[in-house]
Parts: sequence; structure tokens; C-alpha cells
Amino acid sequence: MRDCRKLYAASADLMTRRHPTILGDDANGFSQLMEDLHRGLLVKVYTTSIRSDGKWTATEKYIGTLMIEHIWDQHLRGNELREASEKLLSQADQLSWTALVGPFVRYEPLRDMVGQVETIVTRLANLIIKSDGLTTPAETNTLLRIQEELGRVLRPQQGSSGGSLSQTVAIPGRSGSLGPVHDRTTITHPEKSNDERLAEAFAELDSLIGIESVKERVRSLSNFLQLQRQRQSAGLTTMPISLHMAFVGNPGTGKTTVARIVGQLLGAMGILSSGHLVETDRSGLVAQYAGQTAPKTHALCDSARGGVLFIDEAYSLVDPSADDPFGREAIQILLKRMEDDRDNLVVILAGYSDEMDRMIRSNPGLSSRINTRIIFDDYSPVDLGRIFELLCNRNDYVLPPESRHRLLIAFDQVFRDRDRHFGNGRLVRNAFEDTVRTMADRIAGIVPLTQDLMTHLSPADIAVPGTRPKDIDRWLSQPHTLRTSCTKCGKRLRVKGTALGKVVKCPSCDHHFPSPWADVER
Repeated sequence: MRDCRKLYAASADLMTRRHPTILGDDANGFSQLMEDLHRGLLVKVYTTSIRSDGKWTATEKYIGTLMIEHIWDQHLRGNELREASEKLLSQADQLSWTALVGPFVRYEPLRDMVGQVETIVTRLANLIIKSDGLTTPAETNTLLRIQEELGRVLRPQQGSSGGSLSQTVAIPGRSGSLGPVHDRTTITHPEKSNDERLAEAFAELDSLIGIESVKERVRSLSNFLQLQRQRQSAGLTTMPISLHMAFVGNPGTGKTTVARIVGQLLGAMGILSSGHLVETDRSGLVAQYAGQTAPKTHALCDSARGGVLFIDEAYSLVDPSADDPFGREAIQILLKRMEDDRDNLVVILAGYSDEMDRMIRSNPGLSSRINTRIIFDDYSPVDLGRIFELLCNRNDYVLPPESRHRLLIAFDQVFRDRDRHFGNGRLVRNAFEDTVRTMADRIAGIVPLTQDLMTHLSPADIAVPGTRPKDIDRWLSQPHTLRTSCTKCGKRLRVKGTALGKVVKCPSCDHHFPSPWADVER
């Protein structure tokens, strides 16, 4: 929910500050509109998700309480919560997907954020539906429908109806009542060729920070598949290949994001009919009672047909003690569907490296069908810094050289001390939020608040989970060297912490280049 608000707020700020002429007369009220749309999107996802099975569980009610507190700054209980929720349920049908995410389609500067919108909606819907620990076939179908409807709006396919779609959106106000109805938003759906869709998917892949070996493997697979398609068109023989994969690595390394991009690539190439992503884990496949696992697993595979079925922590389907008939049943059905639907379904199993290797080796059926294994390495301290800087840029914060140096030293130490639970990207997001909160505490009593005070993150603000300020002070005082490479001649240069984020000069070739981050040598 916080990510959703940040995305819409950052998008509003981008348009009003840098592209006001595109907004025209709508510029003055655009920030409020985006705040309203963010609230409406959360309500739409929530109400659509809880309607799936006709039940409103205690956990779903708790999530509803959190949502109401988030969007209206009210904490409701008992009858107040029930009444507000019932109003939302009855009025949510007036909320249109097309209008709620329309700005990301209508305005060119926001189209790069389409993937973030999809990720936020998909994860929130998954969390709501799976919150009670049991996913029914109806709920699985709801997840697919949300993804399909959102994809239709955000990523119109070639041949879809073009032109203008006028939508009117009514945004829920406080306590569940509908607020004012906003003016019509005209959204033009451009027709995209398969080549354009392919280029967009590759551009999103290339924009990801780090994971260079993963990008190389995905591009290599794409090149191979394109060659096979060209040979088939020319009447030449082709090599059969299983597209089912294993993504192995620690949490927060981008496995889900890459799986979504793989689906987009295969869809644009015509190998999959749609290329959508269905994300699940053990709870989405295995039922609690005998006789329910098979239909549940089949329903999930049906929903993913034409796209990618991404199973996180897939090793949890295999019990080392072999005392798990439900997990074994789910795997057997998966194996059958992986074979029967191999021409229009890709299954990606994801999880820790050792557990995934044991799982695949323990089952001959899996080892024969999983031909592609892609390793997601932990992000390096430099990559962690680049992700942090990306968050700063998106949220209009400035990271001075001294703050960069302090942050880099902290990331380097936690990277050296990491275990299998190392958070990677999640660690950076938590560090960013902790740093901003620390800054907020520091400037809370200062009057007046200047723009510099509200945007510059000082060294004292830097906070990294699992570390204390005095720990970072100690690591900074220990001998260390910062080195970077000249972007022209490749020479390794020694730089000072005060030079991070600035332009430096190579003494060998006199080339000037930016040095945002550096490797730490101890």
C-alpha cells in the first residue's frame, strides 16, 4: 500500500514539475487526482479479491482495517468497519481499471512505470487472497482475471481496438462513501506490434540493476528461440526444447520481476499466447484435505495456460521425510501439465539454490523437464548503492558524497557478513525507508523547512537494518580503499569518499567520468 502511494505521488510530481504542458489545464489538480486514483486502486484490488470465494475472513477484515487506516487515516472497528466495508463492496463496481491506471497509459513519461503498477497490484491481490492460508479455484481465477484486465489496459495487444476510451471514476471517500466524480479521462490505446512489445520487454530487462549474468542468460535463450522460429518459417528442422526453468538464489534478487519479463518476451515472440504471469507458492497448489489438491493444482495451471506459472519456494512441495502426500500429488500433476501443455505453458520453480537442486535431483520427472537453471547472485555493495540511489531519484532525495561513503561502507559490511537470508533489494528498500524516517526526526523541529533540508540525506541519517550508527562509525574508521574503473581505458583508480557522486579524471587517459559508487577493498 505504501509502495502504491509512493508510485502515484512520484508520478504526479514528475508530471507537474517536468511536464506541465502535457497536462495542460489538468496540471493544478493532477496531484490530488493521482492520490484519489491510488486510493481507488487499493479499494478495487481489495474488494475484487475478497469477493472471490463469497467469504470475508478475519484476516481479510484485518487487511481491510489496515487499508482504511492507510487511505483515510481512520481506524475503524466493529460496526463502523462493517458498514464502511459494505459500502465499499457495493460501490466498488463503479471503479474502472481503465481510469484507475489510465495516466500510466495516457502520458508518455509515465509508461516506463507500467511494470511497477502490475507488480504492486499482483502482489497485493496475492497477499489478500492467500492471507487465510487456503486458495480456492475461484480465488485463483480471480487472480488471473485481475492480471488479464490490468494487462489489457496497461499493455494493449496488437489488433486490440484503438481510439479513445472515456472512463469516469468515482473515488471512495472517508468511511466508505463515494467522493466526487472526476472529469472524464481520455486514454488512447496505441496498437503495438510484436517487435515493439519485444523491444519494451528487453528495455525493461536492461534497466534492471545488476544481475548481468541473468540478463545474458535470458538474452541467449531469446536468441535461440528466435532462431528456431526463423528456421521453422524457412521449413528447416528445429530442436525441441523444454522452456520450464529453475530460478535459484536468495530473496530480493529480482526472480519474480525477471519471470514476468520472460513471460512478456515469450508472448511477444508468439511462443506463448499471452505471456501473463501467475505467481504462487505451496499454499496455492496444496490443499488442506484429501481430494482437494488435484483440482486446486489443475485450476492454477489452467489460469496460467498461455503464460508463466511462477512457483516461489517450490522446494517446500518436497518433504525430506517423504511424509507429504499432498505435496507429492501437486508435483505429479505439475509434471503432467508441464508435459501436456508444454507448447503454451512455462513453469518456473524458484527458491534457495541448495534446496532447489535437491528437489530437482530427487525427482527424475523434474530433472528431465527443467533444462534451464538461472542463478540469481546476491547484489554487490555497489549494486545495493545503485538501487538506493534509484529510490532517492524516484522520491526526490539527494545523496551527498559523505552520505554515499557511509552507506557504501555499511552495505559492504553487511554483504561480507551475509547469510542465506540476506535481503538484497528488500534490504535496500528498508534502509531507504529507515534513512528517510531518521531524516524526518532530525528536521522535525527546524523552522523554516527549506527544500535542501527536506531533500538532502546527511551522513547522520544513514540507517541500514542490522547495523547501529556506532558500528558504521567503526567500519569507516578502519583502513579501506575505494576503487573504480575508468569508463574509457578501464584503468582501476583510487578515489576518495568525498569524490563519490562526482566527476573524476583518469590520470592515464585524461578522461572525465562520473563516479557514483566504488568497490571497497580492505
